[in-house]
Amino acid sequence: MNPPEQTHSNYHTARTESVPTGKGKKTTLNAAACFSHFTPQHVGIKLDTRGIDTQIRRDYLNEYYVIVAPSRGSRPYDMHNPDKKLIETAQSPRLDKNREFFSLKNKHGDWLVKAVENKFPSLSPENPQAYGKQEIIIDTPLANKPLSYLSEGQITKVIDVFQQRTQNLQQEHGIEYVLVFHNDGYDAGASLAHAHSQIFALPFVPQKFIDESRIIEEYAKTNGRDPFDDIIAYEKSHKVRVLCEDSRFIVFCPYASQWPFEYWIVPKRMITSTTELEKTDKLYIARHLKRFCSKLTRHNISFNFYFENGISQHQRLVVKVCGRSNTWGGFEVASGMVINSVPPEAAAKWYRG
Repeated sequence: MNPPEQTHSNYHTARTESVPTGKGKKTTLNAAACFSHFTPQHVGIKLDTRGIDTQIRRDYLNEYYVIVAPSRGSRPYDMHNPDKKLIETAQSPRLDKNREFFSLKNKHGDWLVKAVENKFPSLSPENPQAYGKQEIIIDTPLANKPLSYLSEGQITKVIDVFQQRTQNLQQEHGIEYVLVFHNDGYDAGASLAHAHSQIFALPFVPQKFIDESRIIEEYAKTNGRDPFDDIIAYEKSHKVRVLCEDSRFIVFCPYASQWPFEYWIVPKRMITSTTELEKTDKLYIARHLKRFCSKLTRHNISFNFYFENGISQHQRLVVKVCGRSNTWGGFEVASGMVINSVPPEAAAKWYRG
């Protein structure tokens, strides 16, 4: 991508970095030195934010902006007991007793990953006003074992079930989009400690994905290039936000990260849907989830991840991981514009450390 001038500037300017955007803007990075302490629920975390001052950043392609504000991480908090750890006990609900739709089993017939009924669904095939289906994927039979602490092999099996159930649900009458996601920790929306993921089968495609598809296809048509190839080339050329790469995927913290410690797992070849993943793809995704999500878990940072399936020719499948260490305030609620106190460059360095 070859962006022209950016209209938003830093408070100070030292070194610069051109940033790809759908309308061709670039921004600058400040070379002032500082270390940013993190919010009080994550005592002990320090982020190297040297060279980064407060900035307004725009997504690579889409029409959303983020205020990257590392100094916000040093705000005072009247909070003395922020621990919200979920603990599984003998009184916890037994998800494995829910009605089963599908399971992977070992040679002894014991289940390893199981898709079951959600007993408290928002959507139901019996409700014409909120038609759809919801399922819970139980990631492991083991109690108090977060997904990121499972083996790569077990996480690969979880992705196997994601793939199988996505394929099955896409064939259901009236289903237009299947979304697989995982809530890890109280701040990410989890209510139960036992490691589990969820599937929503929707009767429509969410507008967010429609809008992204339109912009992606317009970019491909206008520039004669695949937009994800350009994003990958851009991040590889700058390197500072790249966590790692292998023969099939690149992993990086996106330039305009909306969430603290956000990172994307992007395939290097055109894959539109979870259903197209090959065996090796699933193993590599499991590896990248375990490697970096385990660091979030060790530091008590809640997170979500989801498999964003494409709906058009150039809209590539992306696995997105979003740290949930921030809480939206009035500005975010009113404007829809996020203030992120964890710059992606600092997050990437933290992940790599």
